[in-house]
Amino acid sequence: MASRKRVFTASLLLSLAVGLYLLLSGLQTLIDFDSATAKLARAFSSLLGADQSADQIAVAIAVFKILAGTVLIVGPLGILPFALRTLAFWIIGTLWLLILVWNFALTGHYLQPTVMTWLQDLALNLAILAALWSLKPEQPH
Repeated sequence: MASRKRVFTASLLLSLAVGLYLLLSGLQTLIDFDSATAKLARAFSSLLGADQSADQIAVAIAVFKILAGTVLIVGPLGILPFALRTLAFWIIGTLWLLILVWNFALTGHYLQPTVMTWLQDLALNLAILAALWSLKPEQPH
């Protein structure tokens, strides 16, 4: 008996959902970064001599999220070759793990602004990392 190939699978839905989340999150960061309020805050902190490297990191992470989200959205649709999807998977997973460690362990903002907010953000980022791992491309048959 011939098996039917499923077009709509749980992994496709997961890839689209995580990809859309990352894409929109990156876009929102860039939009908020360019708002009048954010510009005023950066100008004020610059006037006080604050380090501006966090701004550069925020923009780099936002661009990474946009690219990762785009790859996760178009990857399962067969637009990207398997080798490119596999390479993208390892790059996205590694960078997401590094972002997670940097964001929640190395920034010095432990359990800020509250314990529950910190745990909620950590849980979301761990869920994204788990989703990324479950989307690891399988060798085509």
